[in-house]
This record gives sequence, structure tokens and C-alpha cells, in this order.
Amino acid sequence: MGYTTDFIGHIDIDPPLNIDEERYLLAFARSRHFDREEGPYAVDANPAAASSDGVPTERYNRSGPGQPGLWCGWEPCWDGCCISHDGMEKFYASVRWLEYLIDHFLRPGAVAADSPLPYFEGFTFDHRLDGIVAACRRDNKELYVIRVDDNKVCEEVLRPADLRYVDFPPLPYEAAIDRERERSRRRRRSAGR
Repeated sequence: MGYTTDFIGHIDIDPPLNIDEERYLLAFARSRHFDREEGPYAVDANPAAASSDGVPTERYNRSGPGQPGLWCGWEPCWDGCCISHDGMEKFYASVRWLEYLIDHFLRPGAVAADSPLPYFEGFTFDHRLDGIVAACRRDNKELYVIRVDDNKVCEEVLRPADLRYVDFPPLPYEAAIDRERERSRRRRRSAGR
């Protein structure tokens, strides 16, 4: 079944991403990170049209080597000056994914800086990330913040999980978010017809 976490806030990127970095990180965020033969940095040319055809089920359902999960829910903004949650439901390992992005693609000395893959030819690997994102798990109402200071990520719990809330109905703000997501889904389905 899983759980949903609501996120608010963003992490600043200085200097802002260049167009190559922005495009790659957007494709990275929208691609499924299964155990690909091409390696963990491979992204789909068109993530919206990606398919599992020809991929064995066990590989398709297994995360890429060293990756925290199948989906990275952090996306760069329209100007490349920050990164935030993409708004999709069921984003797990948010702290580990943020650390992964910083360590592999963004900070000075990032892992991908030594990669021969053409994805990274335009990368500068010179970014500093700073900011704060607040998060609340819907199932147990755990409230926490993700802080980034000079590329160091930490998580601070503000209100511990409380299992008494697991079977409660959504809070008013959660219901409002869900209504908007459903309206958005209906609009996308209508536009696709």
C-alpha cells in the first residue's frame, strides 16, 4: 500500500544549473531507476514514453546499484536555481535521494565527474546546495525537516510518528491536495483523448 508524504520548501543551488545539468536532472527525476544494463546513470530519452519491454521483471523491480529506490522525487526548478519535491505521491528515501544527487552530480568532486558518459560533458560539478524542506507523513503524522547546509544533508524530526493516526481520515489540507491531484489527472486524461 505505501504511504504519502507532503513536502513544502526547496533547496537553493548556487551557481544555478546550466541547461545540460537541468535537462539531465529533470530526465533523471522522471525516469524509473531500475537495475539497467547501461548502469545507474542511464535515463530515458522520453521518460513519459518509457516501457519495460524486454526487461526481465526482477531487474525492472530492483533499484539500480547504489540508488535509494526506483523513483527520485527531486526535480530542478524552471531556472535551475533550486530543487524541490516533484509533487508525486509515495516518494520514499527523500533524504538519501537528495544526498545521492549532491554526491553524484552536483558538488565539487562528485562521483559522475569521473564518468566517461556523454551525459556529463556539460556538467560543472561546482554547486553548493542550501535550504530547508518541511515534510509530513500522512500515515503516522511524523513531521520533520530536511536541512541542507553547504551540501550536507540532515533530517530533524519535529514531531515523532504517532501510530494512533494510521487509520484516521485525511486532514483538511491533505484532502485539498488530493482533490487537486485528481482534477489534474482528469485534465491530463481529457487532453490525451
